[in-house]
Amino acid sequence: MRLAGKGAIVIGASRGMGKQMALRLAQEGADVAVAARTDGPGQSPEPGTIHQTAEEIRALGRRAFPLRVDLAVGAEVDAMCRGAIAALGRVDILIHSVQHRGAGYLSLFADTPVEQLELQVAVNFMSAVRACKIVVPRMKTQGGGIIILVTSAAAEAEMPGMPGKASTGLGYPMTKAALTRFMMSLAKETREDNIAVIGLDPGFIFSEHVEVGRVGDDYHGWDSRLALPMDVPAESARYLCTCRDPMWYSGKNVRAASFVQEHCLWPPAR
Repeated sequence: MRLAGKGAIVIGASRGMGKQMALRLAQEGADVAVAARTDGPGQSPEPGTIHQTAEEIRALGRRAFPLRVDLAVGAEVDAMCRGAIAALGRVDILIHSVQHRGAGYLSLFADTPVEQLELQVAVNFMSAVRACKIVVPRMKTQGGGIIILVTSAAAEAEMPGMPGKASTGLGYPMTKAALTRFMMSLAKETREDNIAVIGLDPGFIFSEHVEVGRVGDDYHGWDSRLALPMDVPAESARYLCTCRDPMWYSGKNVRAASFVQEHCLWPPAR
């Protein structure tokens, strides 16, 4: 229970990596604000809601606060963060695990309306900026905190794309590149305040959207058999939030696949 008495906000926690990270924090004793858009069954082709995640956290003996938020609407992001802090009483950890998969996600620039690119920026990038704008001042008054922003290798390198396409498109890598640069800059500003700002690159993960969206073993040109389990980034996040000196990782973009091996986090010992 290394996080007993701590409060965490996990954005993107209705399913996928975000949910698994939220559960890991609860296992370590944290109370968790579970934020995402899906608050009822049938709203997504993929399983999971904020209420289901909250129920699993409560089953672990921790407090959970499901908070619906549309990350494309800045005012909702601000209100969610303030509501989470009020419910938790404090905020020691913020995790932003977001991947907008609407129109423009895998489209080339020529095929993507500007409005869809703006939506990608709002959801993948600006929602993290706005959350940090609310959370960082509170962390400063508390003497520190940990912020984990889920990044992507797509921000730095060309990734395999759909058959016949040159790349995965523009919206996703563009916003993840911005997020990575934001992480590095914010880490410099918050170092003296003992606030660690860490990037976490999960790699290609076999999450619910991959399972639902694949055709056989093909997920938009990616071989789903090569995808890593969600435990890999989740265990990385657990370690980063509970290690002796998270400031060591501040400003760095941690690669989950190699990180879990270096720290003997995955596969689990037998």
